[in-house]
Formats: sequence, structure tokens, C-alpha cells
Amino acid sequence: MRAEGLKPDGRPWTVAHERPSAGTRDILGVLELSGAAVATSGNYRHRVEVAGYILSQTMDPSRGAPLDNDLAAVTVLGETCMATDAWATALLVHGASEGPALARRLGLAALFVRADGEVEATWPLAPSSKMAPAPPGSPYTA
Repeated sequence: MRAEGLKPDGRPWTVAHERPSAGTRDILGVLELSGAAVATSGNYRHRVEVAGYILSQTMDPSRGAPLDNDLAAVTVLGETCMATDAWATALLVHGASEGPALARRLGLAALFVRADGEVEATWPLAPSSKMAPAPPGSPYTA
């Protein structure tokens, strides 16, 4: 989704950042957007269980098989919906080690949620919250 401008009260638009948990819809935090897009890719919604093993809808091109790593979801903030969606999926495939490193190297604002619930952002998180202000000069906050 993309949010443009500010709400009538002058504040950014708020978007719930969902906790990646199969079968539930809980809020992990809130993102505030103005003139920015956000997209999330994860393995917690569209999946199937086969012989006791959970298979993700996202494919790992290096294995030619469904994704199997330690991330539950990746959310990317940026200029366009197309770019944020593509980067969210690509960073999800890269996993919890390579994904954040790639995002930082490219200057992408991304939130990584591991399967154990730990959250890592490519910008400093606020001490009182799992969501945080975006880097200075960015068109969005989290």
C-alpha cells in the first residue's frame, strides 16, 4: 500500500504491522507513512502442510523448492509499491543473516521478523517499542 500526504489532523497515515503468526491476526506495531509505500512478504499466510512439514508459497531459487529459513516475514518501506513488494520477497528469501545485511548495503528500510518473534530493523529501534522512527530525512516513520 502507499500513503500520500498527511491526515486532516496533520499526522502521517497509520498502518498496522501484523505479527506473522499463522491462524491469528495480531498487531506487532504501527507504521506511520506519508509519501511512502509499504509491503510485507511472509510464510505465515499462504502455506500448506504436507506429511507434517509446512511448505511456503515463496520459492527459494537456489534450491528450486519452497522457502525454508528462519524468517517469518519481511516488511519494506520505500517509494513505490512495486519496489517494496519485490524487495520484501527478495529479502525474505535471503534469510535472517543475509537479508538485513543486503538491505543495509542498499539503504533499504526494512523490518525482519524471525520465526521466534525477534524483530530486526535496518534502522535503530526506539527503546519503548518494537517499531521505531525511520532514518532521518525519510518520508516515513515506523
